[in-house]
Amino acid sequence: MDRLDHFREAEVNFTHSVANRFVGPIRRHLAIVDQSPLRRDCLKLALLQQPRRWHVTDVATAIELAQLIRRGGGFEVILLGGSTCARIDLADLALLSAAAPGTPILVTADCDDAEGARVILRSGARGFLPTSLGLKVLMAALERMRVGGTYVPLSLTEPVLPDRAERARDTPWRELTKRQCDVLALISEGKSNKLIADALTMTESTVKAHVKQIIKRLHVANRTQAALIASRASWQSAHH
Repeated sequence: MDRLDHFREAEVNFTHSVANRFVGPIRRHLAIVDQSPLRRDCLKLALLQQPRRWHVTDVATAIELAQLIRRGGGFEVILLGGSTCARIDLADLALLSAAAPGTPILVTADCDDAEGARVILRSGARGFLPTSLGLKVLMAALERMRVGGTYVPLSLTEPVLPDRAERARDTPWRELTKRQCDVLALISEGKSNKLIADALTMTESTVKAHVKQIIKRLHVANRTQAALIASRASWQSAHH
């Protein structure tokens, strides 16, 4: 090898060294949090078959992931999954946001309640992906969030009708029956379905049916959010 070849080889090595030093490999480390082992396994298998590879860590609970993060685990995106919006615990969102404040959280669930999905987005998620959408959309959403963007379906960006928005903000309990108001009052006191049933002389199944309707009519995701509405002074005075 002559001196010119040596020079060219040295130049190529130097270029590669500089590129690796300042650019480095693109990391795509995804954390999946979902109580369903089947959903986690299906997602991992699907992601492994994509051109843009993601290194996936999956756990069943937000507590497990928070512990991994505290031990030094780093992720580009956190995917929090559930069967429906009501199954997404806002406490899990708060826990993950506190454990990894710089990491975007994408929630995926069946969007059976548009207002519930909006509550999730207002509670710390940077994106929401309905499970009715396909894998290509998920890949695009993950990549967008990895580089600092957000993902929200068009259906969730449409404005709520003024009359519904005003009712939901000011007097959402007006849509409840007298018996549902009684149940909601006890929910706000932190009572279980069994204690509510005993207090109102009804069966637990009847209480569960009332709770389901309360959540639906208040346009919230779960009973915890319903209790927050019930804790407002204006509701208490109106109810009593």
